[in-house]
Amino acid sequence: LVDSYHDEWAEVVKDPALRAKFKQFVNTDENQPREDMIEFIEQRGQTRPTNWAEDGAPQTNWKPDDTDIFSRSEKSWVSVGKTSDFAPNVGSTILYGESQLAVFNNVLHGEWYVTQNMCPHKQAFVLSQGILGDADGVAKVACPLHKKQFGLADGQQLDGDLSLITFQVKIEGDDVLVELPSEVEVNAILGTSGLRVTSSCMDITGTDLEKDILNGVKQVPKDVTSPAAKVV
Repeated sequence: LVDSYHDEWAEVVKDPALRAKFKQFVNTDENQPREDMIEFIEQRGQTRPTNWAEDGAPQTNWKPDDTDIFSRSEKSWVSVGKTSDFAPNVGSTILYGESQLAVFNNVLHGEWYVTQNMCPHKQAFVLSQGILGDADGVAKVACPLHKKQFGLADGQQLDGDLSLITFQVKIEGDDVLVELPSEVEVNAILGTSGLRVTSSCMDITGTDLEKDILNGVKQVPKDVTSPAAKVV
């Protein structure tokens, strides 16, 4: 066993082909840092993402002003990569301007789909990491965070009233092309900076007990079983 050991991550670092599989965006070497997607706050001397707001509060259950918001936009076919760049039966993320889009290579059905990468439930940029599936013949993706399910063809939520913005995609040879409005238009609706989750609209301080514990005012009661209350 010892003789067969090898450092897999070292191999990834040394191999450009393997390293490319871990790019944030398939179509560019550009990155969007985590702070661009969600605010980070200080707590107990450590940095963490701010809390998500409760359902119904601002920055939740996002909906565009129009269900087909780009219907009147002038569009063009944009090459976003080669078919080999997109792993089968999973999602991959591309960057268009400053907007994140999710590309789904559904090999099982022989279909391709493109949607926004931001899940409208909590405005988290995670849909490309969701689980692909099928519901009565409808190709779907389940958000990896809270399992909200969306049809990939029309973007409609299968278990609620939210929706995704979808884009037409086609394959020419081994090129993947997406029909997109201008970057300016897409950024105005789906730009990461405009959808960044912040703490300005939510209470990040916790319950009164948690506040007291964080401030060192009270000792944790012995009968309190909340994980958040056990940490002093």
